[in-house]
Amino acid sequence: PNLQGNAQSNSRRFGCLVILSLDEMSVSWISSGTVVLHRRHPSFGLAITRRTFKIGGHGRRCSVRPTQMVWAIDPWSVSPQEVDQVAAQLFAASLFPYLGFLSFLGKKDTACPRLALNGFRFLLIFVFATIPAGIYAKVHFGHILADVDWLHGSAESLLTVTNLLVALGFRSRVSSVSSDASNSQDVLLSPPSVTAAALCLSSIAILLHPEPWNALSLPTWVIHVSSVIEWVVSMRYIWDYAKITGNEAWKGLTWAMVPLHTSGLCACTYHLFYNAPELNALVATQAGLTLFGNACLWLAAYRIFRQAPATGDGEHSTSPQASQNESIGGFLGQLLLVSTVASVGIKYALPFTELPFHPIPALAVALIGVPTAINVSYWLQLSQGGNPRNL
Repeated sequence: PNLQGNAQSNSRRFGCLVILSLDEMSVSWISSGTVVLHRRHPSFGLAITRRTFKIGGHGRRCSVRPTQMVWAIDPWSVSPQEVDQVAAQLFAASLFPYLGFLSFLGKKDTACPRLALNGFRFLLIFVFATIPAGIYAKVHFGHILADVDWLHGSAESLLTVTNLLVALGFRSRVSSVSSDASNSQDVLLSPPSVTAAALCLSSIAILLHPEPWNALSLPTWVIHVSSVIEWVVSMRYIWDYAKITGNEAWKGLTWAMVPLHTSGLCACTYHLFYNAPELNALVATQAGLTLFGNACLWLAAYRIFRQAPATGDGEHSTSPQASQNESIGGFLGQLLLVSTVASVGIKYALPFTELPFHPIPALAVALIGVPTAINVSYWLQLSQGGNPRNL
């Protein structure tokens, strides 16, 4: 009764302690007979008032009395709504350097493979498709796009198509000149059998460990994983393309793609923790890396154009069509195999570790930072003339 605030009539009893539910307040810590209540500011969404109460009395009836009041306002705090606004502005701003990147990459002297160039251009379809998809998700379902699986997966599939076209475009040019690059490893298992096995494992695992309602489905995870893999593979083919064309500036494009790879890792990590609000900062980080990465792409394309030979036409001799089709089939089969197996592990194996249910920022940073460090280390070794193992 001596708690100040609009106490509701209902109460919850924990042992001999009765905690009243107050408007805009939440119990955040209970230890050694002490209750700490945090009052939440409606604008900041963070605790600005802390009251400490000592528990007195014995038996079933207990009384609480205020002993201390601490005001703590964090000047660096932002609300989830403000994080979303920052991310939206960064994503919108990232479009302008990307258009500059396309303008230099599309010049004749740059000699970019036509299929890869069309793949980079296709990204604009993905960008403009996600805008109405995000609006529809919020208006019709009342959730963010990432929480509406079928809509989210459909939009992200356009990004997968983009990265696949880029990878195939540079791969075809590298393969037509270097026979070693076209010799892909044999697929150990056929894609249909792998997909069937993955679906069987999914049906068993989903009964053993249920997931939240907004968890990504297996097809959506395959789309995300394959996009990341295709991007990294494209980086390697672009690196080899620099050797073929004699224009070392193409290696700069590979380096420019590193921030965008990390941006994709931010998105996957956010989905791994079921889009937890505690990790909303990952969305803004992803947007910031996208802006920075697109600016790097613009600079890299400019350097490629400046250092390209004046006779560049972007066309090279091609190998026989039958051989190309067979090689592409093996590449696509491997891509589906690796993406499916990795997606099954992410969706159905990791939940048994309970890690996805604990959105710890330090763990999220590690899941992003470690693969990024490995990626950077790989290209550093290649830059120094080393022969690192395949990514």
